[in-house]
Amino acid sequence: MLSRFLWLILTLTLITATASSQKPITVAFLGVEDESGYSGEGFRSQVGDVIVLAMNKTGVFSVQDLREKTSSLPKDEKTIAKIANEFQSQGVVQANVKRVSVIKSKGNLVATFVLETTLTMAKDPQIVFKARAECKSNDPSEGRALAKAIEVAAKEVAKQLSTIVPLKGQVLLPPNYSILPATQYRERDRLYERTVRIGLDMISGLKVGSEVVILQGGKPIAQGKVVEVDIGSSLVALEKVEPYAKIRIGDEVRVTAIPQYAPKLPLPLQKEREYKRVEHDLAWALAIAGVAIGLLGD
Repeated sequence: MLSRFLWLILTLTLITATASSQKPITVAFLGVEDESGYSGEGFRSQVGDVIVLAMNKTGVFSVQDLREKTSSLPKDEKTIAKIANEFQSQGVVQANVKRVSVIKSKGNLVATFVLETTLTMAKDPQIVFKARAECKSNDPSEGRALAKAIEVAAKEVAKQLSTIVPLKGQVLLPPNYSILPATQYRERDRLYERTVRIGLDMISGLKVGSEVVILQGGKPIAQGKVVEVDIGSSLVALEKVEPYAKIRIGDEVRVTAIPQYAPKLPLPLQKEREYKRVEHDLAWALAIAGVAIGLLGD
């Protein structure tokens, strides 16, 4: 157990040192779209300011704020690439406020803020990285409660993007079917018809539910979702494979999205939790059996 912990610390140190030695990725921030209908231009400007600040603080990005130079947010990749090339940026960031709600609870106002961002890389491959955060905050003042929720959400999407953009891995095992054994007695074994094992793991920041794209010769040939995270590798269930594409060992893997909260714990932690539960139940069973034997002896 100690050796595994020391290995984790060493790996994290190496990852941090490598990341700090790389130049920041230049990205152009184009603005915020508001689907929530909460407020107007001032609200969108407030959200944009916090996002730019949070992304710059990661050290992974150097953000060019182009909100005053763009009248509308582009939808197609060609326009995005054109804007990025014009301002010599490596990618383009856009944000979307999906939901805002403020409700009164126990004397405080609880603000819920849902934010989505996309980072589209300008050059081939034009990978689209996505981040989503849902955050809550409370305060007697609606403005302060919402401002806190916006700040936490901006930090979360910046964290997600700064984690996934530098991540690069490889296919370790070609497509095959996989059966994931149930880790809790209430669950059933799960069959996946097409999976690949990749060389990115929980140390890389990967979570169950992360989305990945597989590249071959710089071109995307497959997409999938992480269904198991372990130490040293992860398992991806393929959801889309280009016609006639053949995934090979060594193909490049890029992570395009990572969830705010994993639907399940990484497998080693999940097993460890289940083992503790079994040990706990066994201890109680032995104690009850001991009491029963004692009563019978009397």
